[in-house]
Amino acid sequence: MKRSLALLIIFFFALFGGVSRAITISPDDVASHIADPNTVSSILHATTLFDANQIPQLETYLASLPELLREEALTVVTRRALNFSKMTPEIEKFLVTISHQQPKYLVKSQGNGYWVTMPAFNYAGEARWVLNRWEIKLLGDEANRLLNYDQLSLAKWLSFSSNDYTLRREALVSLISNLSPQALNKLELLYLGDKNMDWSPDNTVLAALATQTRSNALYSLLWLRRTDSASLEVLRKMDTPPVSQQHIDQMIAATVNPVLAEMAIRQLAGLHPLPDDVKTFLLKQIGDRQRGKSIATLLAEQGHRVWLEQLLQQVSGVTRRNIENGLDSVKS
Repeated sequence: MKRSLALLIIFFFALFGGVSRAITISPDDVASHIADPNTVSSILHATTLFDANQIPQLETYLASLPELLREEALTVVTRRALNFSKMTPEIEKFLVTISHQQPKYLVKSQGNGYWVTMPAFNYAGEARWVLNRWEIKLLGDEANRLLNYDQLSLAKWLSFSSNDYTLRREALVSLISNLSPQALNKLELLYLGDKNMDWSPDNTVLAALATQTRSNALYSLLWLRRTDSASLEVLRKMDTPPVSQQHIDQMIAATVNPVLAEMAIRQLAGLHPLPDDVKTFLLKQIGDRQRGKSIATLLAEQGHRVWLEQLLQQVSGVTRRNIENGLDSVKS
């Protein structure tokens, strides 16, 4: 019991002790500090040591600087680490070390009716972000090597239940955007041939691969899967000019998914002029007893009133009533 109490006291001391040492400064203080010629000179020297991979010398130099200047210098050199061509084991170790540190200087600024407090120089957060991007790059390089040697098993490599699934997914998406047409074709065949990919927890990789390859087979699979932000984003971009025939075909195909159907039909109705195949598709939708009126109303709202009035001379029954009701609900 005494030991637990002692540990609790130590925990609270560490927690509140770290907070109490924080120093709050104003945005003007930060701007003045950055503009100081001495600051510029010191940071230039720090970046020179960093670029030369002289990490022990850099750490010694940083330790000699005033703390606010040290935090700014750490932020600057951390951002330079995004140039992965200069990444070394020493730099990686340096980034890991500072990613666990706590910036001392905070900036408090007023927003629209509220106050925001954040690190003046968030070098620790930036270091974590750089390390995250570095790991994604390494994973992407690994996937690319396996793909080149015909040894990539998508579902196995992505490992859906693993803690690093998100990193692996982002690595593959990044890789897809840089692959040659031949490599993309190989990856498409791998995806379509791997039935375990049906268990993928999201559509991110499929959406990226379909967009990059423009494969009708991949698009069809995307529309059949459970809708998420990735598939919604692919469909949303379909009506961005210039709209190709494939875009039109895929907007029509996406209506097989009940969640995507309303968005796809709205996009199709927004086309000007309406292509003949879109007219044929929408006319069939207008004939639906349950939603035909709402689609006719949508078309009238989107500026296709003349076409709807022309249709009145050609159709009858439910389709005619839906068009009449749709036109009546949108006064010219």
